[in-house]
Amino acid sequence: MTAQQQNFINDYLKHLINGDAAIFAGAGLSVGAGYVDWRGLLRDIAKEIDLEVDRETDLISLAQFHVNERGGRGGLNQKIIEEFKEKAELSENHNILARLPIRTFWTTNYDSLIEDSLTAATKRVDIKFLPSHLADPLYKREAVVYKMHGDANHPQHATLTKDDYEQYHKKNEGFITTLSSDLVSKTFLFIGFSFTDPNLDYILSRVKLFLDNNSRPHYCIIKKIDRKAYKNDADFDYATRRQFLMISDLRRFQIQAVLVDEYAEITALLTEIESRYRRNTIFISGSAAIYEPYSEPDALEFVHLLTKEIIKQKYSVVNGFGLGIGSAVINGALEAIYSSPIKYSEEQLILRPFPQTKTGTKELPELWNEYRQRMISFAGAAIFLFGNKKNSGTGEIETAGGIRKEFDIAVSQGLIPIPIGATGYETEKLWQEVNNNFKSYYGSFPDLKKAFESLNDSQAPLKDHIKTVLEIIKIINGK
Repeated sequence: MTAQQQNFINDYLKHLINGDAAIFAGAGLSVGAGYVDWRGLLRDIAKEIDLEVDRETDLISLAQFHVNERGGRGGLNQKIIEEFKEKAELSENHNILARLPIRTFWTTNYDSLIEDSLTAATKRVDIKFLPSHLADPLYKREAVVYKMHGDANHPQHATLTKDDYEQYHKKNEGFITTLSSDLVSKTFLFIGFSFTDPNLDYILSRVKLFLDNNSRPHYCIIKKIDRKAYKNDADFDYATRRQFLMISDLRRFQIQAVLVDEYAEITALLTEIESRYRRNTIFISGSAAIYEPYSEPDALEFVHLLTKEIIKQKYSVVNGFGLGIGSAVINGALEAIYSSPIKYSEEQLILRPFPQTKTGTKELPELWNEYRQRMISFAGAAIFLFGNKKNSGTGEIETAGGIRKEFDIAVSQGLIPIPIGATGYETEKLWQEVNNNFKSYYGSFPDLKKAFESLNDSQAPLKDHIKTVLEIIKIINGK
């Protein structure tokens, strides 16, 4: 990964955490899922008026020519319906973006892939494809999709021809005002966008004029010009020069280009962003009927202080209120949060207490598994503590199987496991398992081996384990 890409990830991650990250999606995002781009959409349209779409550079005029020749836009409307009403497979890029804490999506695409991916991610989506929709927000919406050029289900309102673009500023002033406001208050990632749309160019210029070059930074992902796509060096050099000038021009609007060699790298970038974002949330798994080799007061103080320090380092905590440690996790987190409500937030503590009595059709084990899957999906690292319980029949102490289940789920979801082996029982077994196969769990962080090994030292002061865990979390978060 290049230094430029790393810088982009670090910066965009801050905006994700701060809640002011946004997406602007162009046709390239949908092409990756199987839909046609704009040139592909107009290919048959061009043939109907005896033109060749590959020889055309002004596709807006091409669409207008068809309307002029056919005496209306019925053919264009039908083409939009045919191309975008067919179901396409959601791409991994769509799925990642939907899982991220992004509430604002803008697109010039007609298809429904963005809203479909958000719905699949169990988010409540508010879809806006007409200016009249802007004044009527969906109740308790979790994401808004602004389809500024229309929706495939309503092709008669789609922005496609020269007439549409010339009248856009009059008919769609609400979209212009709303997007202008979002460009002022949010940091956008433009993805799959070619920056040839005159409406967006107008809006960017308007924001630039309003802020007098003090607008916030935005990002776009652009594929480098590929030599293989050109017949000779002269054409390749010309295309490279033009791309360089285009990237330089985007800086006028504070849009920084992030270059990739292949489109597959976009998925890698988004995957890294998601992984890094999730690692800011720590899942704490544990249960304890007894706390040997430590006293109960010392063990609970350890859990309390560990959680408190995690919150103070600006991370979030997820916990299922495990036996014997749940209260210490909550108390530690709340002590940090209430010590400075300006610095910390109650949103840093995500509690998911387990249901204890069956009241519906699902058996508790099935419900617990789904519950664990969902709870652990919030996090990017998992701390494991103790892992024992009292047998309900014999009263004897035994290892807690729930800790192992949560470990397996965490690993399957890509979390980095941090079992504190010194706390014994099931967690000591997990520590041994990770230590024996350290590279498979910590492949990107080989330098953490010594720190990880120290977590099994039951003779070390518990405060030392807190320092070690915090150091591991810091390093896996690239800090």
